[in-house]
Amino acid sequence: MKITDIRTIRLRASLPNEGQVHSRSGVRASRSALLVEVHTDEGITGIGSCSGNGMLIEIIVERVLKRLLVGMDPTNIEEVWDKAYFRGGIREFGSRGIGVVALSGIDIALWDILGKAKGLPIYKLLGGAKRDKVPVYATALYPEAVEHVVQKAVALADRGFRALKIKVGFDLAQDVEIVSAVRERLGKDFTIMTDANQGYKIDAAVKAAAAFAELDVTWLEEPMFVEDIEAHARLKSQSQVPIALGENLHTRFAFEAFMARNAVDYLQPDVARAGGISEIVKISALAKRYQLPVSLHTWGDGVALAASLHLSAALENSPVMELDTTCNPLRTEILNQPPEFRDGFMIAPQGPGLGVALDPAAIRKYAFSGTEEVALWKEPVSAPV
Repeated sequence: MKITDIRTIRLRASLPNEGQVHSRSGVRASRSALLVEVHTDEGITGIGSCSGNGMLIEIIVERVLKRLLVGMDPTNIEEVWDKAYFRGGIREFGSRGIGVVALSGIDIALWDILGKAKGLPIYKLLGGAKRDKVPVYATALYPEAVEHVVQKAVALADRGFRALKIKVGFDLAQDVEIVSAVRERLGKDFTIMTDANQGYKIDAAVKAAAAFAELDVTWLEEPMFVEDIEAHARLKSQSQVPIALGENLHTRFAFEAFMARNAVDYLQPDVARAGGISEIVKISALAKRYQLPVSLHTWGDGVALAASLHLSAALENSPVMELDTTCNPLRTEILNQPPEFRDGFMIAPQGPGLGVALDPAAIRKYAFSGTEEVALWKEPVSAPV
């Protein structure tokens, strides 16, 4: 089998006012996706997802990686990955960043092809399911009036979620007030995580960790600028709350730098950013050596969600997975049969490969070919506190 073509599909969905969320990055006014299709001479097409909708990522896929990889055997995934990363054109974009994001989408598509060729779902290619159902926690709670956050938390619990994550990293007093109110309403047995989106500096992060420890928070995610390994190591040495990070790290090499410095407790790679399925498997193996758990970051489209479910089902050291429950038509509409949440769990698709197919009508509806990249956010990133 040989790769004959690699194509991209850019998607964007504008969000209604009630579906927009306010995080450290500003007010998100739309959701976007960049899907990848890898075509073969045997009529098998794989689909993958690159995190984001950037033109630069699209250019890397279609003008750099496509020329490099057409003609290769798509089922020899490691050889394709190594050629693209170690010997290919993405080195010109750095060993991290958008080049790795572009490779992530292609890698997911290659695993989809391999599964379709063998008639097996990806989780079986990865050694079989370590769990029949994947435990998931809800990401949905953003800073607003305390009573509104509490109401949304109760609604998530009523839907069957047994864990949720609250966005913090703004004003520390407000952060603690919100987390405290949710804890009081949901009780001591409900699992609560916090996510600062790199919003604190070290002094505020230490104070936040101490306050969240008293509220029995499961982890504090991305407390500070993610490149500052020394600050995370310092925080972890003082914190009684586990430190989680990884959504903005690329490849096993970046993750091992944190593990080697004892600067992290939970690893959160994103399959559409960190290097694809192949690289998540390597990150998980490293984490196992360091005796650390992996909890996949999933805040993207339906294709990325399906890939994450296969990994979360198959990885031995992956106890829980994130599920974005905010408004995102690209998660809920672009697949013929999107994965469903039920009573705290999700199940990896059972069909060959990813086990999902794109809905042509939804793809046409959300197709985007514009050149502007500014409509995603209404406000600029705010400074750390």
